[in-house]
Amino acid sequence: MQLKASGDNVQKSRLVIWLLLLTFLVMSFLFAWQAVEQQASKSALQLANQRINERASYYKQQWLLAKQPTSLKIGSQRLNYTNTGWVTPVNHQSQVDCQHWLELLYPETELLGSQPLEITNESIVGHYRCLYHYNHNGFIAISLIDNHFSAKVGLLI
Repeated sequence: MQLKASGDNVQKSRLVIWLLLLTFLVMSFLFAWQAVEQQASKSALQLANQRINERASYYKQQWLLAKQPTSLKIGSQRLNYTNTGWVTPVNHQSQVDCQHWLELLYPETELLGSQPLEITNESIVGHYRCLYHYNHNGFIAISLIDNHFSAKVGLLI
C-alpha cells in the first residue's frame, strides 16, 4: 500500500514538473513576443515618418515647379502652401485640420492595422503642430513652425 502511495506521489511530482515547465515556456514566449511587437511598432512608426517627410518634399517640389503659388491642385486635392513651399494643414474651409494634413502627407493613415486613437491639434496662429497617437504607445508629431517642417516619432514607455 505504501508502494502505491509512493508511485502516486512520483506521478504527481512529474505532473507538477511538466506543468511548471510548460508555464515557464509559455511565459518565455509571451515576453519574447512582447519585445518583437514593440520593435515592429517602432519600425512601423519610423517608416510612416519617413513617408510623411518624402511626401512633404514631393509637394514642395511640385510647388517649385508650379512657380510657387499660394495654393495648388494636385490630383483631386487642393493644397495650401506657406511662402517657403510647405503644405499647411489648412482645409477647404480655411480651418486648421490635422486629419486633413495626415491624409495629405500619409494617405494610408493607419499603422499596423489601426487608425490614430487620438489626434491633438497644438497649432497657434500660423504655427502648426499636430500629434497622432496610435495604440502602440507611440505617436507621430508633424509640425510647421517658423517655416520649418518636421515630422518626428515619439515612443511612450
